[in-house]
Amino acid sequence: MSLTKIELSQLLQTYSNLLTDKQRAALSMYCDCDCSLGEISEEIGISRQGVRDAILKAENALCRYEESLRLSEFVRALSVALDADDGVALRQIVEKYISKE
Repeated sequence: MSLTKIELSQLLQTYSNLLTDKQRAALSMYCDCDCSLGEISEEIGISRQGVRDAILKAENALCRYEESLRLSEFVRALSVALDADDGVALRQIVEKYISKE
């Protein structure tokens, strides 16, 4: 699955603690700092191929987590309802989320 850097960054904010340190660092530098593979390689101390592999593995892991848990989607929906000051929508979003198995 190919996500934009913004989408990856949003998933990273939600699930970063589930990634390895190198995956988290590489993906953060790639998405949030717009660093090249070479720049990330120098900073982390692994090859450019290693950086690429870490980013791809992290992206796949984040997609699996989101498919299973839907936490990022849940947080976005809550944020929209909070911004609109819509208590009914908040309740519906929470009830819908907790009723899923």
